Amino acid sequence: MTNEQVAVGAQGVRLDPYCSLTPRLVGITDANALLSSVENDCRKDFRSRLLRMTDFGTAVLYAPDHVYDEVYRHLPKIAKSSPVPLSVLRAHFEEYYLPILRFVTVSDADDPDPQVLAITDPDDVPTGRLAKLIAPCVVFSEDKHLRKPGFAPPDWRKAAASAVDLADGVRKGNVAGNLVISPGWALTALVRFVGRQLGVSPWLVGGLVAAGATLLVANVDRRTRLGQVFEQYGVPVLVSLLTEIEGARLKEQAGIAELREVMLAVPSEPSVKQQVVIVLARQSEPLLAAEVQALIANYFAADIVPTVADVRAVLRGNSEFVQCQRYRWELGRYAAPLRGEI
Repeated sequence: MTNEQVAVGAQGVRLDPYCSLTPRLVGITDANALLSSVENDCRKDFRSRLLRMTDFGTAVLYAPDHVYDEVYRHLPKIAKSSPVPLSVLRAHFEEYYLPILRFVTVSDADDPDPQVLAITDPDDVPTGRLAKLIAPCVVFSEDKHLRKPGFAPPDWRKAAASAVDLADGVRKGNVAGNLVISPGWALTALVRFVGRQLGVSPWLVGGLVAAGATLLVANVDRRTRLGQVFEQYGVPVLVSLLTEIEGARLKEQAGIAELREVMLAVPSEPSVKQQVVIVLARQSEPLLAAEVQALIANYFAADIVPTVADVRAVLRGNSEFVQCQRYRWELGRYAAPLRGEI
């Protein structure tokens, strides 16, 4: 897919052409963004933007393996300059951040990328490599070694705020939309329940309900009163819900427009490994090699779609992929809290 196709997607519902409804955004974070967020949460009794953007699965966050070690290594230093004790910082990170982070063992065997070669700090190279594999994505970091080569935006907090706008827009739109359609769903569920209890077809119960409704409105006075009640109570509620839906849509689209400005571009000629990573990074469940190949066929041009055997070879031959079930693979893994003292 081209960058033009990404732009078209952003004008509609999707920011990322390879994402379905969840997630909408793939992000990569490093240790400095995590440490800053953890300390700020604890000091202000707050939920960081990194946490809020993942609400309802709107965004998914990845990090290279070394970020896990860096966070634990630097937590004592953060505690020395913060009013928050080390034990509280650690507990907060382990309770709220570890469950939303997937850690990836990034291989250094791939062909060097010019943008990655521009990273002058070796500690940041795995983050750059991971970003190039997963792209399109947003890198949340204030590290100058990632900002200067164009991996991280000038202000990662502003980018994270846009991701939160995206998440809030999706959430509010879903809630308001459900309220609009819930009366119809509730009536359908009631008809089915009554049918099961009476041991008759739901169609028969539905017919009786429709007949009753017809008799109810057959009388002119009843129709008039029903119309007045709907105009007095129903119309304002419906207008309010539709206004909420439109506001949520605008907020979501504003977040998308801002994130497009800082998102790492789609690879123009993705390798088989990149295609596999792109697919798995956006899945909530582990996949078979054949399922990965089928999704690649949906997203990429036919002349670059690998065979199932090629996909299986990439999965087995690269450290980024974890076989969590028999024959099923995922990108990276969730990590347990560190045992013992830091």
